Amino acid sequence: MQIKIFKNLKQYTLTSTLKKDDIELVKKYRPGALKKKDADGNDIFAISYVEGRPCVAAKAHAADSIRSYDDYHAIEQYYLERGQIRDWAMWTIGVSLGLRISDLLSLKFGHLIDTDKKTIKPRIQIYEQKTGKLNNCLVTESVKLALERYLESIKFTFDLDGYLFPSKKTKGKMYEECGWRILSSAGKALNLPLVIGSHTMRKSFANIAACVDKSCIDMNAITKVQGLLNHGDQRVTMTYLGTYQEMFDRARMAVSDFVLGKTGVNEIIAGNQHTTDDVYERLDALEKILVENRERSNEENRDI
Repeated sequence: MQIKIFKNLKQYTLTSTLKKDDIELVKKYRPGALKKKDADGNDIFAISYVEGRPCVAAKAHAADSIRSYDDYHAIEQYYLERGQIRDWAMWTIGVSLGLRISDLLSLKFGHLIDTDKKTIKPRIQIYEQKTGKLNNCLVTESVKLALERYLESIKFTFDLDGYLFPSKKTKGKMYEECGWRILSSAGKALNLPLVIGSHTMRKSFANIAACVDKSCIDMNAITKVQGLLNHGDQRVTMTYLGTYQEMFDRARMAVSDFVLGKTGVNEIIAGNQHTTDDVYERLDALEKILVENRERSNEENRDI
């Protein structure tokens, strides 16, 4: 039997002859685990690490965030070198704004460009499809530059009611599956050790903002104002003062600087990430459990 350990598409394989009890041990990592047969008829379980805990994978790996400016730049260059300006603009603007793919593909030229068809608006206002909330996005430098280059590539021929990233076939709204395919193909072609998908742009935006944005808010002052205004929640006070919007704008400006290569930051790893050494340590621990379980089973069989 093979137990395959996946970490960002890097595969580590532990081969062992397991009995029924061993298989049950592995399956305990997640009930209803996906089990397949290999070419030789052996059982295969796919085990991935999620937040440091091993679990048997029942679904495909969720999309990853980029982990460095090198990752971002590689995908950017992939589109530019092939003359895929629309796809490059979607990638750049998607990472810069942090919108969900459903909202990004719903953007129309009129969201970003004024009625004179020349002036780029300072903000994008769009109601999120998932939450119904108004998202008031600052149009940062990276968004402006990407939009200008994109407009130049289509010779400034567009309708304000037309979709910003239309389908090449229908000229209408691009399906989310098509957006996923455009991004996924770049990740596969570049052989990046990541799962690149439609959610990669939003996750990358959050990751970049967490690592690059160094602005802070004086929460002591917020607490004082909260008391003076008799607000029950600090979020109400921050909204009242416009602090939330200021915080979001600063984060987007920081992401824009990263996208344009102005920060000097390369690695952007937020949260609990696991190295290759961590994976091997966990492999060794799993192997030890399996061996001990097999030896215990052999001793029980001898006693019978």
